[in-house]
Amino acid sequence: MEKRSTSEPSPLSPKRWPPEAFAWPRSLAALALVLVAFGAGSVLAGLIAGELGTTRSDVVAEHLNWGILVAQLVTYVFVVPTLLVVLPWVARRSLADLGLRPPNGRAIGAGLLGALGMYAVTLGIANLQFAFTHQKPEEAATSLLTSVHDPLLGLGFALLAVVIAPFVEELAFRGFLFNTVLRYAPVWVAATISGAVFGLSHASLSAFLPLAGSGIVLAYVYYLSGSLPASMLTHALFNAINVALIASGQVT
Repeated sequence: MEKRSTSEPSPLSPKRWPPEAFAWPRSLAALALVLVAFGAGSVLAGLIAGELGTTRSDVVAEHLNWGILVAQLVTYVFVVPTLLVVLPWVARRSLADLGLRPPNGRAIGAGLLGALGMYAVTLGIANLQFAFTHQKPEEAATSLLTSVHDPLLGLGFALLAVVIAPFVEELAFRGFLFNTVLRYAPVWVAATISGAVFGLSHASLSAFLPLAGSGIVLAYVYYLSGSLPASMLTHALFNAINVALIASGQVT
């Protein structure tokens, strides 16, 4: 039996996966379970948001309130345990092998450099888009945060954006989706597909391209470091920069 170094990054090469890892039947079943968890969480979140006074007009107008914030947290409560269970099952490897392990210096360095790259790529694509279409990217999270007048609510949203969302989304988009596609396609295809889905899940059409670009950067941070905390750190720092800019009034 070939001995694999415990310091070796993972996954990084589909050749190191067991033959049954991310098999399509398991991958589709895992996706179905995650979607069911998301749907169940969304239903409960909607009920809780209504009890807290959130109306449909609040959601459409993107006015952040406690109902919307708590609803998002409730959805994550359903999705995270599902991901933590199905990921090792579909990968046929442990969460640590998938990169969910305490980061070392290399992973932290990759996360820090990745944040700079992610911000540069996202800003560059947004500027190019504006130059050619005169359309400014508008992300829902920006609209929500700029609508906040309650400092405590703003702090809650910032914690959600900087701490909780990066953890959940990196599990879903890099840990699951990127790895599933990487098992059968070159890394650039896996990065592009996971980045595109990441962009679609976050944004209006105007912000799709910049956020898809940011998703591609996150995929490469994970791929090159073999560490989910590395891409989580990149994601968290990127969100923290945007939250700080919005809070300071430099983004409206």
